[in-house]
Amino acid sequence: MKRLTPLLTLLSGAVTAAVLFTMSAQASPPRTQPTGENAPPAVAAPSQDEADVDDEAPVDDEQPDPENSRQPGVSPPDEPEESPDDVDADSVEQNWIGQLENGATIAITVSGGKAEAYVCDGRSMELWLSGTVRDGKIELTGKDAKLTGIIRGDSASGEMIVGVRRWKFTARPDNEKVDEAETKSGAGTAPAIYRATDEIRKAGIDGGWIMLPDGTQIGIVTWNGKPIPAPPLDPAFNSTVVKGVTIVAEPVIPGAR
Repeated sequence: MKRLTPLLTLLSGAVTAAVLFTMSAQASPPRTQPTGENAPPAVAAPSQDEADVDDEAPVDDEQPDPENSRQPGVSPPDEPEESPDDVDADSVEQNWIGQLENGATIAITVSGGKAEAYVCDGRSMELWLSGTVRDGKIELTGKDAKLTGIIRGDSASGEMIVGVRRWKFTARPDNEKVDEAETKSGAGTAPAIYRATDEIRKAGIDGGWIMLPDGTQIGIVTWNGKPIPAPPLDPAFNSTVVKGVTIVAEPVIPGAR
């Protein structure tokens, strides 16, 4: 009997546990799925009209200021270069002295929109040209020759064509000034070009001289159709002597011939 006592105790505990489990299961409420009445309301999808309204975002009509919208470090565009039409007439009407690609010297004197030019190499080549300088544009012609160019600021440049040959040239203003009463060519400048007088040329002798900015001269005397280097003119009398003959020269004035 004593041996059965533990066994009975164990069976009594198992039965008690089973009874308690059954009672607990019956006391718990059953789980149910939410019905249509208890379910949370569904969020409706936007209609097509509402979507179209959202797509049409308001647009700012104000345009950005180009100055304020320029990226940092970006410089504003450069001002356009001065065109020949903007050249000051007073800066053009003076003497221009320079050189051609072949080494010859060129002098252009401008006054009142008219211009005279003399080109020589001091040995055998010489040319006389005349024409106009308007709005900074040089257009001169001579015997079988044409000279065109542009004046910008204190520089003149262009091209001279003689027959089938052509040379570029550059020239700068001659800044030697004289009193207005003594001015004979150009605009307030000393004469840069001299030529033998009509009387001398009628005798079959011609000559041309360019007064260079450094005080020297370059020129050619044509004696019986043959060019020779011209002796410098005496500034006191504007004359020189060639083969015992006195040659008198005078300043070249634009439009005078």
